[in-house]
Amino acid sequence: MSDNNPGSQGNSPYGQQNQPQYGQNQPQYGQNAPQYGHNAPQYGEQTPTAYGQQQGQSPYGQQGGNNYPGQQGYQGQVTENPGRTLGIVGFILAILIAPVGLIISIVAFVKSRRAKMGNGFALAGIIIGILFTIGLAVLIIGFIALIPAFTELAELCQGVPSGTQVEFQGTTTTCP
Repeated sequence: MSDNNPGSQGNSPYGQQNQPQYGQNQPQYGQNAPQYGHNAPQYGEQTPTAYGQQQGQSPYGQQGGNNYPGQQGYQGQVTENPGRTLGIVGFILAILIAPVGLIISIVAFVKSRRAKMGNGFALAGIIIGILFTIGLAVLIIGFIALIPAFTELAELCQGVPSGTQVEFQGTTTTCP
């Protein structure tokens, strides 16, 4: 005869078959109790846990209390952006020496991107470096375009005393 009372020892609807009653098969007070100070780990030792593993070590060989494979625990420190200092240097050089600052800013930006971090100084250095490099290129091209005019003026003034006025491309200019 089966009793449907969940607390009985027979077949129960909750799957608790032949479970001992509360208080049965438990050691009496003072029996098999661990002694204070015995088998306690010394300072710096790891205490063994179930299945012979050390405390703080996962069954997958990772350190820390994280028992999930493929995951790492929080290290507690923020990682430094590898391109931050180079980004600042690139930003400053983009203002002073545009092409060099542009290259250094690009390198800093790529380093930061590989670390999955942002780098505002490197991005600003790239933008300023591009603009200043374009401006420098326009100035150089303009100066190169004016070189033939300067050589023509120098030929007109060659043999004439300094301060003499000559006609150059429809305007009157003074020779140096």
